[in-house]
Amino acid sequence: MSGSYVFDDGMERGEGNSGGLKHESAERIFRLLQFLLANECTRKDVFEHLAFHYRIDRSELADDAVSRRANRMFERDIKFLEDQGFEIKKVRGKARPARYSIVKGSGPRAAFLFTEAEVDSLALLHTIFADPNHYTQADSQQPLPLQPPRNPFSEEMQALIEKFVSTLPPEQQARFERNVRKPFVYFNLSTVADYLPYRPTVDTIVQAILHRQQIQFDYMPTHRKQNVIRHEHIDPYYITYMEGHFYLIAYSHKMASFLEYRLDRIKAESVQEAPDMIDVERRRRPVEFRFWIDGNIARRGLSQRWLTQTLEREEAYLDEQGRERRRVLVHATAYNEWRILQQLLKYGDKAELVEPAHLREQMKQTVRRMLSLYE
Repeated sequence: MSGSYVFDDGMERGEGNSGGLKHESAERIFRLLQFLLANECTRKDVFEHLAFHYRIDRSELADDAVSRRANRMFERDIKFLEDQGFEIKKVRGKARPARYSIVKGSGPRAAFLFTEAEVDSLALLHTIFADPNHYTQADSQQPLPLQPPRNPFSEEMQALIEKFVSTLPPEQQARFERNVRKPFVYFNLSTVADYLPYRPTVDTIVQAILHRQQIQFDYMPTHRKQNVIRHEHIDPYYITYMEGHFYLIAYSHKMASFLEYRLDRIKAESVQEAPDMIDVERRRRPVEFRFWIDGNIARRGLSQRWLTQTLEREEAYLDEQGRERRRVLVHATAYNEWRILQQLLKYGDKAELVEPAHLREQMKQTVRRMLSLYE
């Protein structure tokens, strides 16, 4: 609070050696701030409530001279609050006195005390959601990563981070800008598809979950002839991010099972809350399975995609060249059988699914179809 301030007696006084407002003026402004934050009120309301601080005897409220002096003090106080960043809402009525209040959320911004390492971390967090080509001019000799598809929260996250940055001292803002414009680590939360247009779908589903209501929607399958399939009596539980896509985890009463719906295949305009309530007690049942995996891979660490995993035993065997190899039997759990197959296929001939029997048979059929492509 710098500069000078005109006090109650009309004389302009500097801040003096204390470096702050006169105590009685500071207290009056603080009381006014509290009153306007909690109420929409007229000047008369203020003078009645803060008569002591505006030096008004209640019996003198009708006195014009007292009123003029109090009005001048009030106007200076309002101007001071506006200078500090508070937005004063003034509602004028027909034949009624104006009413004052403070817009919620306005006011001076708090300055965050960040270390240089924290500023660097803030810049790294920004790169997770930002397009790197937006901040640096493209160089054909040293191309940056292509513009990633946007996730549904990218714009809001960038705006939030930039709001934090606006409160930093100038030198830290400059450091942030340098790191953003030429990052040394490109760490972007990229998605396989552009999910930003599906943010309204996310919001609609989240509201249904909060209301504990079932939903219904049209879904675009990849393995059916129909363009869309209507899904009704769906209990939505949560949305999760897996392998570049966002999925709605929900229970289908028609299929009597939990399903994973890709958000970009849900027709946004078709999502509606249904009258029936979600069964909040229902839980997904994990799938238990066992597989052999090459000992070298096991030593480096198994996939963290499984809910649980236990190494049951290790054994030696001879490969096709007669060399001794070691493999490990793993007992694991997961929610989705299709993802179990997809993950084990990534290991190629370094992994063998053992059980359950029906899932092993599905793996056999998948491998046979793959083989037929190369025959």
